[in-house]
Amino acid sequence: MIDFCNMLSTSATVPVQAHWDPIENTANNLHWSTEEKFNRAKAQWQEPVDMAWKQWLKLFNPGPAQPLKHYSTTDFQVFLPPSTANVGDVWDLDPKRILPFLRQFHPGATMNLKHGQNGAKACLRAISSEYADIVFRIHARFTLNASIGAYLRPAQFAGHLVINLNSGTVRQFTLSLPRRNSNVDMGAFTSRDLGFVPRMELCNLSEPHPKSIDWETAIAAEEVGRKFENLLYRFTEIEWTPIENAVELAKTSNRPIHAVLLFGVLDDESC
Repeated sequence: MIDFCNMLSTSATVPVQAHWDPIENTANNLHWSTEEKFNRAKAQWQEPVDMAWKQWLKLFNPGPAQPLKHYSTTDFQVFLPPSTANVGDVWDLDPKRILPFLRQFHPGATMNLKHGQNGAKACLRAISSEYADIVFRIHARFTLNASIGAYLRPAQFAGHLVINLNSGTVRQFTLSLPRRNSNVDMGAFTSRDLGFVPRMELCNLSEPHPKSIDWETAIAAEEVGRKFENLLYRFTEIEWTPIENAVELAKTSNRPIHAVLLFGVLDDESC
């Protein structure tokens, strides 16, 4: 068990770089690739739209508000447990202290999703004699333009923080949008869509995380992911049966199958 209270108390600063790639594609062409498509769709909206095509493109592809920002080492204390912790322990993160990191992307960052599962969790994944690896998951939403209801909601932000237990310094920090198809929801006016952003990430500019750390105690990243999902989504308690087994079970028990077709996934915030 390690006491993390005021572990990161040095006066050193940590430079963090922000990356935000343009949207690569969308399902329903909310983010139009040509001015002709945008104008044609804009004419079909019921509400008058006082916005040019280039403004629309920039709305959903603003780029990071601060490409480079210097944090104090103590700012990262928010990701640590409030007191002692063992490997595998999970705790809640304070949304107010997380927002300064998210607002490096955009000043409209909020952790109140309105429609979705609010949450920010962290877990002590591994420790060695010198290092600790803390993994976290954050749900957030970005208000891009309040007057027209424009927003972008990432599926989740996943990341980890490696700290030096002896010096009380940050060794590595990453916070990123998982790279998979349909990893953001977006909307404006009465239109909704989902799309793919190749990279949306914060990372420190220090030396890369050493791959040769000999962790004394550790759990797999997959186990941490399951811990987060079980705490954030109650449906994960359901015992799922593969469709092949369900068909055989229905035959032997002479009972019908009630099938529900889902568009997207259940265990994050973009469908």
